[in-house]
Amino acid sequence: MPPIACRPKPLTPSQAAEAVRRAMLINPGNGAVRRTIVRTPVGRRGGPRRLAVVIARKWPTSGVRLTVQFLDNAPADLRKRILLHMNAWNKTANVQFVETRGTGQVRITRLDRPEDMSGYWSYVGTEILGVKNNEPTLNLDSFTMRTSESEFRRVVRHEAGHTLGFDHEHMRGALVRKIDRTKALRFFDLTQGWTPEEIDEQVLTPLAAASIMGTRESDPTSIMCYQIPGAITKDGKPITGGRDINRTDFAFAASIYPKRLARPRTRR
Repeated sequence: MPPIACRPKPLTPSQAAEAVRRAMLINPGNGAVRRTIVRTPVGRRGGPRRLAVVIARKWPTSGVRLTVQFLDNAPADLRKRILLHMNAWNKTANVQFVETRGTGQVRITRLDRPEDMSGYWSYVGTEILGVKNNEPTLNLDSFTMRTSESEFRRVVRHEAGHTLGFDHEHMRGALVRKIDRTKALRFFDLTQGWTPEEIDEQVLTPLAAASIMGTRESDPTSIMCYQIPGAITKDGKPITGGRDINRTDFAFAASIYPKRLARPRTRR
């Protein structure tokens, strides 16, 4: 069975409108990228389609410090391990995820049901502030201490990237053009149960380059890139996808949330 694909969680129409206003207040630069997409209710085949306006959802350039709450009964060693991988972005960027006993800004669950809550997903960036306090903002379907280290690196770090405001790298035009639409519709219907509209949005619709990783060239090994099998590409060659944060990812994160250099002491 192929890996579970990540699907950023969409807000409701009322939440989305408020999210645009909030994102602009938090980081005025978010308004530089604006696009309109068509969404359908997650996990509901044939549901009503609606238009949604999306802008960038990055945090202040001065840095990010987000509190994390685990909504289920995750044991202490698992909580520590998840936080360790979320904070891998701190290697180059001024970002920090800190567990809290109160209501966290990031709220994690490991739901494998119902369908619209299962899988791997996260709201993107500042959107998490518009989610009700008793609802999750990030899901790690069935993760336990028995989950492999490679999956912690591939999935937890990817979802933390979404929480930091990073979109999917595979949706850059250069990579989207490699995918065969007919094959993709069949593949994601069978493996993920996605509607054609969801496949269009999550896999087949390229985004403006400025709204994604911000690098000059598309990066098929970015942690924010799906693993796309050769069975659905036009040339039969897979898009390998990222299994860990790579050098380009680290450099991009540092450019968005730069660490402040300590000022040298002056001698008196």
